[in-house]
This record gives sequence, C-alpha cells and structure tokens, in this order.
Amino acid sequence: MVKWRKTLFLALFILVLSTFFVVNSIVVTGHEVQPITPTIPKIELSAAPSIEEMVQNGKETRYEGAVFFVNEDLYRDVEVKGRGNSTFRSEKMPFQIKFSEKIDLYGMGKSKKWILLANYYDSTQVRNSVAFYIERLLGEQYALNGKFVELYYNNENLGLYYLTPKVEIGKARVDLRDPLGVIAEYDSVHNKNKKCYVPKSGGCITVSDLVSKDNESAAMADFMKSFDNLMSAAKRGDYANVSKMADVESLAIYYILSEFSVNPDAYISSFYFYKDGPEDKIHAGPGWDFDFAFGNRRWSFAKEDEFYSPSFKQFQRRWAFGGSEYFDKVSGTTRVMESDDAISKLLYYMIDMPEFLSQVKTIYREKLMGKKDEIIGLIKDEVAMIKDYALSDNSRLQFDDFYTELDELMIWITERFKHFDTEYGT
Repeated sequence: MVKWRKTLFLALFILVLSTFFVVNSIVVTGHEVQPITPTIPKIELSAAPSIEEMVQNGKETRYEGAVFFVNEDLYRDVEVKGRGNSTFRSEKMPFQIKFSEKIDLYGMGKSKKWILLANYYDSTQVRNSVAFYIERLLGEQYALNGKFVELYYNNENLGLYYLTPKVEIGKARVDLRDPLGVIAEYDSVHNKNKKCYVPKSGGCITVSDLVSKDNESAAMADFMKSFDNLMSAAKRGDYANVSKMADVESLAIYYILSEFSVNPDAYISSFYFYKDGPEDKIHAGPGWDFDFAFGNRRWSFAKEDEFYSPSFKQFQRRWAFGGSEYFDKVSGTTRVMESDDAISKLLYYMIDMPEFLSQVKTIYREKLMGKKDEIIGLIKDEVAMIKDYALSDNSRLQFDDFYTELDELMIWITERFKHFDTEYGT
C-alpha cells in the first residue's frame, strides 16, 4: 500500500511539473522561449506633477521636489520632466529624471540624469534594447545600456518602461575633459526651441551637452569649423583628410548600426557627434532612438514592403536623395519619394570611398557577422522576462498582436543578416 501511494504521488508530481513548464514557456509562432522567472523591478515616482499639467506646460518645463523610490532606496528633491517628440503627447509619456547627485542604477554607471523610455510606438518594446546591444557588439565605447522596469507614477501603474542613461558628458557616459568638449546632435526635425548651428551643407546641429556651459560659443565654433571641413572632404571623396578630421571607425559603426536596423531617425535626428576640444577628431555616436527601426510597421514607409524591406541595399541613399518609387496604399497610386535636404549626407559620401567601405566590411565581419542566433536569443530572453507587462500595455493601448509582431521582428532580423552577409560579409 505504501509503495502504491509513493508511485501515485510521484506520477502526480511529474504531471504537475510538466504542466508548469508547458504553461510557463512562450511560443512565438513556432519560436519557443525558455521560461524565465520575471525579474522586473518596480520604480515609484511620486509627488510629481500630473501628466495633464506636463502636457499643458510643454516638455521643457522642469518640476522639482519629486520623490523617487527604487531598490528600497528613497531619493528626494528629484527633478522630473516629460520628454520625447511625438511620444510626449502620447498615451504613454516618457520622462527624464534628474537627481541632486550622481547615482548608479543597476550597474550602468553614475549619472544625475536618467531617461524612462515608454517605447510607445514599439509594441514589442525590445527594439531600443536590441539596437544598444548591437552597438556594444560593434565596439562603440559609449554605447548605452538599459533596464526594463515597472513604473508607478503618483501611485498609478503606467506599465513597462525602459530605464537608460541620458546621452551626456561624464566619466560613466561620454568621457570628455577639454574645456571646449561638446556633444552635438544633428537634428533637422525636432529642434523647436533649440538654437540651431547651421552647417554649410545645410541642416541643423544643436548642443546636447558641454564640458563647460560657459564655453558654448567657443566649443561650437571649433566643432562647426571641423564639421564643415569634414563634410567638404567627404563630398569630394578625400579619404586622407576625412581620416585626419574624424574617427572613421566610429562613423563606420554608426553606419552599420543605422543601416542594419534601417532606422528612419538615423541621419536626420538623434545623430550624435562628440569632440573633446580643438586637438580631438569628430566622433560619431552613441546611437539613440530605435523604436521605429527593424521594420516597425508603425513607421509610415514600413507599410510599403518594397521601400522598407530587409533587402534594401542602402537605406540612407533613398531616404536622403529621393527618387525611389513606392506604392501608396492609401491613394492606390505609385509615388516617387522626394529628396530631403534636411538629412545629413555625410555617410552617403563616405560609403562611396573604397577605404571606408573596406572598414565597414571589416567591422561587420569581425564584430556582427554570425551573431544572428545571439541576438535572437537576446530577444527571446527579454520576451520571457517582460511578456506579461508588455501584453498588459498592449491591451491597454489597443496595440496589435504582441506575439505576431515579435515573430515579424525576428524574421526581419534574420533576413537582414542574410542581406548584410551578402553586401558586407565578403
């Protein structure tokens, strides 16, 4: 009798255990993800202004006196503001947090300013994380990292956010020391209320951060002179002088990251450069803003398969100079994309230089080629961790099917690797 009871108990235990693993695994249209216990930390931001007030006053308005609770640590007198462009007035606002002193969150290095990305336009919510990971693989020394968190704002659960450092100067960020050191952003679409420094080639460059706020005029005079000379040399195909004025490896990394992800914000907005004074070269990076990348169907041209397909040879060529035909499903007619002079053509000129193309190929072969399974694995791991939060967000925001879009993302990346192996892997 005892032996029979032990056998029955063992059989029931095995049945329950197997049921647990079946229920707790994720299947994304045939792509199984191993079960991972959710470890999303909770962040509480209280005594902060209402979101309605922030929208009414604009995203440049800063509010002091908020309370920030994370990892059982309480921080007072925290400054908070809304951020983003199209996302600022969305149903899920992103935020910038500024502490009174530098703190290290989740091992990402000490900083005063932190960003809570809403990933509103990315129903998978992993595109920024994937892009940052690829940039780190490529070797960008200041590539960002992030942490998925659950955000409570004035006791209201706002759902899943991605906590990441801000692109800024600092020992744990972009480490510039010269009094004329500067981070500049090429941004020709979201520069309202910002001072534009206009290059001779057109567009708009704004100041993102400075080593010394008192030296903006001198720092930008140095940067703009160097940038104009760099553009001039690139346009005439003078690689020898380009390599003297710019860190071409960083430009190659930015090119691979932007083109691999087919990021529509690349070359026109959030295109960061940094320069550590008059004796330094111009460097590109770090990358930022990838929620519309990797074939996101919410980007207008992503709906046109031919224009935004993974097999595109060079995204920026059509994006900057126009002339590409695409079928407009709304009007039911074939249209021609017009040239956009606001887009930086720096890397368009450079990729036509054999020396730069060779460097792009070398970096791709050595750093990214063959990493498809690693990146798909990263996506699966993150999905296993955030799925419940993402599904809740998507249901509340009435987004498309979460699993379908995840599967589309992984298929898109797989196809993009095939194309890049052909274009840059030999």
